Amino acid sequence: MKSPQFPLLFLLMLMVGGCEVQTEERVIDLVVPVTVQPVARGTIESFVSTTGSLRASRSADILVEVRGDLFYVEDASGKKPVEGTRVDGGDHIARIESEEYVNGIRQESRQLGLQNAQNNLAEKQALFDEGLAVASEVQAAQKTVADAESDITDAQIQLGKLNVYAPLSGYMTALVDTTEDTIVEANTVIGQVVDYRQVITDLKIPNSQMPYIDLGQEVRVINYAFRDQTFIGAVSVLDPTLDPTTRTFRIEVAVNNPGLVLRPGMFIKADIVVEQRADIIVIPKQLVLSRQNRSVVFVEEEGRAQQRNIETGLSNDLMVEVIAGLSEGERLITRNF
Repeated sequence: MKSPQFPLLFLLMLMVGGCEVQTEERVIDLVVPVTVQPVARGTIESFVSTTGSLRASRSADILVEVRGDLFYVEDASGKKPVEGTRVDGGDHIARIESEEYVNGIRQESRQLGLQNAQNNLAEKQALFDEGLAVASEVQAAQKTVADAESDITDAQIQLGKLNVYAPLSGYMTALVDTTEDTIVEANTVIGQVVDYRQVITDLKIPNSQMPYIDLGQEVRVINYAFRDQTFIGAVSVLDPTLDPTTRTFRIEVAVNNPGLVLRPGMFIKADIVVEQRADIIVIPKQLVLSRQNRSVVFVEEEGRAQQRNIETGLSNDLMVEVIAGLSEGERLITRNF
């Protein structure tokens, strides 16, 4: 709602005189239209402001452990994964084909070894039951079976490395392009999965401002592409060491990301709320003038504009706390004074 506008009287001292007459001093009232607003109580917050970039709260490499031909796996709809594809942790996303690797595992040979060990154990057990074998022979046969079973398990683990699964739930990015002859080496990263339902920003805080920063403080984050939307986060990490080069401390801020609007890599402005005062007299900062090293405002009293000295307290870019000099309900001149 617009503040009311009406005329006020301003006093003007004029010196009227001539060469041969005594100077006469007059007081002239000038009527000037002004806008006023009532002095009211409110809340003010103080910020430490800085900028930074965003990263996903969780990310993991998609690692291929075996050398061979790389093929991405189609989903139920027949689509292969691309950058931006949503996956759940454990989803089958790629496979490796390598005849050399499979032959080296010798799975059939290991399976045959297990069958022979099981047959030998059955024979030893039968002989033991008839009193024709001692217990140590049965135990040795049991150990051979256990070793063969372990070999089979190891083979299954090695063969499992031919399949590549999503390391966590999120979105795929930085995927390696594939053709019919795409060969990857062992221990190659073919992409990443990022979970950015919550994002992290690493901020540099000057040494002089670090005493005002604490864990859990609210942080308001703005991306310049979404100026009308503020995202709420909190200080989650305080690095206790000072960077000797920049003379700054590093802090981490975790920011909730509803709708996945914020993306890793985005540049943001962060306002850390370091102090908040409620139920106090606050006025627009732009109305406070400096006169003879004093903070002053203009108020309306009985139809006249009066200069008023005030004492200020907490302030931010827009508002300032008035500790003394103004009372709630007084009429503060906001324009044309």
